[in-house]
Amino acid sequence: MSVSFINFIIYTLVYIIFMPVLVFIHEFGHAIPALIFTKGEVSINIGNSNQIKQIKFNRLSININRYRSIMDVSYGYVNWKPIDSKLKSIIMIASGPIVSLCTSIAFYLILDRIELYYLMIKIFNALSLFSICQFISTALPIKYSDNSPYKGFTSDGYKILQYLKANNEY
Repeated sequence: MSVSFINFIIYTLVYIIFMPVLVFIHEFGHAIPALIFTKGEVSINIGNSNQIKQIKFNRLSININRYRSIMDVSYGYVNWKPIDSKLKSIIMIASGPIVSLCTSIAFYLILDRIELYYLMIKIFNALSLFSICQFISTALPIKYSDNSPYKGFTSDGYKILQYLKANNEY
């Protein structure tokens, strides 16, 4: 077996196993300021099919769901009650991508500063790569395609752009 095939298998398994964790971290980034700035319930939803488990901490609900397909392991979103402050809304929306970027940097720094075994290097490299991809795909202002599990939704960057455009109208 070639090294590139082994790397392909490692990266694929890391994606399938750890992407839901990276999505949770991203969504938790949204949830923290939402809990600070709002008074209502905040729910983190991971997965896009039938609910497996709900975990509740005061106003925070974490809904763990199944996935419709193995390619949907990067699916998650947060719900919170809308607020009147555009700045606070932008902070809540921007916090997810910022946390993804910080996660990528953290994995990169671990790779740079700690001596690891080959398999751990590959895993941390994959996690850093997937986190930076998550940052880019959520920070850029885009409408998700019909082939995406997010069909009909827009990225965090798109939502921020909409808030900024609305601000300029006043």
